[in-house]
Amino acid sequence: MLSYALRRLALALVTLWLATLLVFGALLLIPGNPAQAILGLEATPEDVAALEARLGLDRPPLERYLGWLGGVLRGDLGQSIRYEQPISALIAARLGITLPIVAASLLLATLIAVPLGILAARRAGSLVDLAVSLGALLGIVLPSFWVGLMFIYIFIVWLKLPLPTSFPIEGWGNPERALAALVLPVLTVGLASASFLVRLVRGSVLEVLQQDYIRTARAKGLSERVVLYKHALRNASLPVVTVLGLEFANLLIATVVVETVFGIPGLGSLSLTAISARDYPLVQGLVLVIAAFIVLMNLLVDLLYGLLDPRVSYG
Repeated sequence: MLSYALRRLALALVTLWLATLLVFGALLLIPGNPAQAILGLEATPEDVAALEARLGLDRPPLERYLGWLGGVLRGDLGQSIRYEQPISALIAARLGITLPIVAASLLLATLIAVPLGILAARRAGSLVDLAVSLGALLGIVLPSFWVGLMFIYIFIVWLKLPLPTSFPIEGWGNPERALAALVLPVLTVGLASASFLVRLVRGSVLEVLQQDYIRTARAKGLSERVVLYKHALRNASLPVVTVLGLEFANLLIATVVVETVFGIPGLGSLSLTAISARDYPLVQGLVLVIAAFIVLMNLLVDLLYGLLDPRVSYG
């Protein structure tokens, strides 16, 4: 397993390098002059030339890429145009807000989806199964921004719960208020993710329950609890774990809408600001960081396969 992990790590590093090529190449393919686009049509040629020199756009593309890649290897993603701060520090500060939202949302989604998915699979075709499926479908089709607004109305306007509708300016310096501000965003993102996961858990468990070894286990007289949790659930968890790994990375992107609705200064709102302000260096750094999370989660999922299913070979 160690040799497999090292090979997968090497492949992950190659994937990240290819991601740097794609990110940098995408910026080169943007039509027009990036400096002119940032400053606007009314900018003077002198201002455009000064910004080009500041961004290094007056250098050959290969030289610019190698310089940027060298900075990435040192942990330096460059300087933000919009904020005039190091991009690495900006992203690190926002990750400290977004990662707790994503982790808590994924945990909430798992705690909801796994029991409901198992219940629906065990009672396939019943009213319980129909109710769970319809609830999951409703959670998938409802837009996250609308659900977030409804939660604000229900919990704050109607029930008058003391939950802030925006993240405190002092951030985690006020932990109680910061955690309270994340309750509704986590609930919004977590329920949306659970709606998708519950259908996957149901389908996976239902497929496993129809296998021959499950019928054999029942024929031996094993209790339904042992059959379900010892024999069925472990084998049904492989596709669920795969999706959970991808869902973690997807939620980093999905938080753009939710953070905007709840006034959370996380990675999502930073991405939206970078795009609207045409802060290309910041967009470049954000895409690279998100790509790194996706590669990392895929690596962790691959390594978990061997723990969940001994039949998986690392050869």
